[in-house]
Amino acid sequence: MNIEKTNQFGKIAISLEAIANVAGDQATLVYGVVGLVSKKAFLNPLGQFLKREDYADGVSVKKVKDGYEVSLYLVVSKDVKISEVTTEIQKQVHYALDRQFGMHFKAVNVFIQAVK
Repeated sequence: MNIEKTNQFGKIAISLEAIANVAGDQATLVYGVVGLVSKKAFLNPLGQFLKREDYADGVSVKKVKDGYEVSLYLVVSKDVKISEVTTEIQKQVHYALDRQFGMHFKAVNVFIQAVK
């Protein structure tokens, strides 16, 4: 599925995988984030961290009423304050997505799957 935008120059199609890659890159840059995991890995969240090319498995993008919503599934370090790490992830990812794609992302949800 693609997100389509139209401006005075023509039509732009943005893949959900591109959004997932930008969101995943920004999230993993935040201090305290160990890595992204698959959103389907409820039974064994530490089984395998996602590589950059698989970030779409750990990031969910969906259309909501007046914008888009991004959800990230992460493992964080045990030596950090989780609330501060998640707030920083939300700020960094929201800023990067806004800047890269020029679209309104209504929410950036962070789901901590494990603490390592």
